[in-house]
Amino acid sequence: MQKVFSIALVVSVIGVAAWLFLKVYQGVNLKKQIEQRQQNLPSVRLLALDSVAFELNKWHQKQSIVLFYFDPHCEHCQHEAKELKKQAQVFQDVQLLWLSTERLWVLREFEKEYELQKAFSSLIMAQISSQDADKQFGFRTVPTILIYDSKGNLAKKYVGETKIEAIMKYIK
Repeated sequence: MQKVFSIALVVSVIGVAAWLFLKVYQGVNLKKQIEQRQQNLPSVRLLALDSVAFELNKWHQKQSIVLFYFDPHCEHCQHEAKELKKQAQVFQDVQLLWLSTERLWVLREFEKEYELQKAFSSLIMAQISSQDADKQFGFRTVPTILIYDSKGNLAKKYVGETKIEAIMKYIK
């Protein structure tokens, strides 16, 4: 009886180890796929504050684009908004896109408080579905900033609060 128990225990441990290895392997592959998708501006459906849907790659106007993934309740994101407004003149020839999975009425309140669209004629604040945020961009942390060149190729990615000066290096 003890021999059967020992064999069952060994088989169970090997099975759990194999399952864990498989999960790690799948996670690494998924991360690689997302990083590959991020390299070019993907086609993603977004919903602007006025409830009008648009496609990200069709909105892109062949100039640099800075994509901010944010949460309106995040203190770091709020700080980024304040700092960005201080450097408004630098970003006038850049498309700015602030994306969040938050409900539209919350995004409208954020815009009302920080007035980013008033400060930047080329800024759009929009809602992205949580599925697209995860599947297309792999967003896990706010703020996350993706900077794309005029051809829609990823130039730089920042995760976490980022100084505006660092972003400025990649938009000139």
